[in-house]
Formats: sequence, C-alpha cells, structure tokens
Amino acid sequence: MATTFSKNIRSTLASSFINSLIYSCTIPFLVIYLAGVFNQQLTGLLVMTNVVVCFLAGIIGGYLADNFQRKKILYIFQSLYGGSLLLIAFRFSGLLSADGWLILGYLVCGISFNLYSPAYDAVLMDCTTIENRKQAYQWQYWTFNLSMALGFSLGGFLFQHYLFQLFLVAGIAQLAMALLFRSQLDYTNATTKKRHSNRLKDLLSNYRIAAKDTRWLFLILGMALFNTAEFSLKTYTAVRLSKEFETLTLFTVPIDGVRMLSLLQVLNTLLVVGFTFLVSRFTDKRSEKATILYGLVIYVVSYGLIAVMNNIYVLIPLMILATIGELASSPNINARKVDLVPEDKQASYLAFSSLSYQGADLLAAFALTLSGYISAGFIAGYIIILGLIGTSLTVSSLYGRNNKDI
Repeated sequence: MATTFSKNIRSTLASSFINSLIYSCTIPFLVIYLAGVFNQQLTGLLVMTNVVVCFLAGIIGGYLADNFQRKKILYIFQSLYGGSLLLIAFRFSGLLSADGWLILGYLVCGISFNLYSPAYDAVLMDCTTIENRKQAYQWQYWTFNLSMALGFSLGGFLFQHYLFQLFLVAGIAQLAMALLFRSQLDYTNATTKKRHSNRLKDLLSNYRIAAKDTRWLFLILGMALFNTAEFSLKTYTAVRLSKEFETLTLFTVPIDGVRMLSLLQVLNTLLVVGFTFLVSRFTDKRSEKATILYGLVIYVVSYGLIAVMNNIYVLIPLMILATIGELASSPNINARKVDLVPEDKQASYLAFSSLSYQGADLLAAFALTLSGYISAGFIAGYIIILGLIGTSLTVSSLYGRNNKDI
C-alpha cells in the first residue's frame, strides 16, 4: 500500500503527478496554437529543434544530478519551468505582444523539464528499497497515466477560450509545487567527488560501446520508427484535427478538433490503466514473437489511419485498436529487450536506448513539416511505412541469432 511508503517517496510521487498534469494540459495545446500562428512547416521545425535541445538538456541534467545536490536542482529548474509557463500566459494576456515570447517559453519549458527529470528519477531510486521499489514504480506508472487523462481533458476544454487562465494557473501551481516539494523532501545525496574533466568524452564512450552492437542498434532504430506512429498524434494529427475536424455535439457537449484530440488521448490512457492486466493474461498464453508482431502491426496501422480520419465513429474504434496493439506488444518488447543487454554494460546500453524516443519525436515533427507540402493521405502512408519497417527491424532484432548482427 502507498501508506507504507516513506514521506520522501510520497512527496516525489505527488510532485511527479502534478508535473505530468501541468505538462499534459499545456504543452501539447501550445503546439496546436503555434501551428495557428505560424505555418505547419515552421511549427514542425520548431518542434524538431525542441527535441534536439531537450535531448542535450537531458544529458546536462544527468551530469548535474550526478555531481550536485538533486534537491536544489529540482527546485531551481522546476521554478524555471513554472516561470516559463507564466511567460507564455503573459503573452496570451496581451502584456507581451511579440509571438517570439511563445517560442522562448516553449523552448525553456522543454529545457527546464529535461534538466530536472534525471534528478527526479535518481531521487525516487535512492528513496526506494528493493522491497518497495517495484510497487513505487507501479504507483508512478498509474499516477502518470491518470495525470495524462486529467490534463488532456482539462486542456482540451479550456483551449479555445481560456488559454491565459490555463497557463497562468499552471505556472502558479508549478511554482507552488516546487516550493512545497522543497519543504517536504528530506533528502541529501552523495555527489561525485571526482569531477570529470571531459564529460563529453565519457558520454560518447558510453554510446560507442552500445553502437558497436549491430543487433541493439537496429532494435533502437526499429523502436524509433514504430513509435513515430503514436508520437505523431501529439504533433501532426493534433494540428490536423484542430484545423479539419468539423465540430459536433456529443451528449450535449460540443466536440471540436482539439477536444477530439483530448478524447482520443484520454481514451488511450484509460484503456492502458484499465486493461493492461487483462490483455497481458490473454497474450501470455500465446507466442511472444507473434504477439509482438501482430500487436505492432495493429498499433502502427491504426495510428496511421487516425492521422487521416475525421469521423469520430471511426477515430474512436481506431484508438481502441491502437491501444490494444500497444498493450499486446509494449510489455513484451520491454521484457525481451533487457535480455539483449550484457550485464556489465547496462548503463551504456540503456543510455543509448533513449535515442529511440528522441528519434520518434523528430520523425513525428518532420511529418508536421511535410504536411505543408503533401496531403494527409501521404502523411498516413509515411507513418505506416516507417512503422512497418520499424516492426520488421524490432522483431528481427529481438528474435534474431544470438550474435551482434541481425
């Protein structure tokens, strides 16, 4: 039970929940707004730039978390995150007139979030024990999905008319949470006594070890390609629905494109939370390789079709199918992936694996840029083709011969 957790664990989980809630009700909708201010090509390039900058910030954040007090890092950069949300709010209020403030706020949000995230992970790991660590991470997974559902619902219904109030309250809540977390967290970490003279060299050395394993390299590439399907929902599909989806009334509630996006995100989250165990029981009785293969194909094709559809009665069944595919494939991939990692090189391999998500973010943002030149049907084809290639690479990497070549 959560009541058995220490005060530090409870504080960290609560802070993580608020952080995720604030993110999900603001940043995805800011991208939609930016696509309305600028064109889709420029917005896509901005998102791609943000992905690269955030990746670099995450590297720096890991270094800071290893070498300085994590409690101070969390307070400083959580506060900076809150300040950047207020900066965006001031632009929406009219106090700041130039749209460049929105771009600055968007980039600073991403940078600050990635600067403190490694410290968060380290604090939670330090505060848990072997006995309660699995339970703590289960609670983190569930609260994360709950915060996403609440955040997307809130953002979707406030986006059209209450952007200033949304970002103002989010910024104030983030600053208050940073201060409260600092007061509640009783934590001091040991720092690395020997500061690395060439951190970049050490980092590249870690990546080089994993990059020499061709099988692992192709697995990460495959994961980047098939994850593009889901990641495109937050960029290309979000912008397209906001522009093309015709408003309808559902149970007396008007549903426009932005609310349709929120509905899809909430549906996905609730299905993940409610049916993970049920789907797992069903797939456990079947071939693991076949489960991953068919699950990924359903996942990729469903998200690809979502990228081109505008009918709510088609979009909802497609999201249900996409989530079933995700639940069938994702847990098995994660479990199988660990078996490919040499015990003495875990840190190097896992550090390299984060590139799969950064790569998916870049490819999804590129779809948004492409949409300024080609139709939605071609974008759907782009997503599905990349996803199917990724599926092939992933399955062959996971179940290939036990050597470094596929």
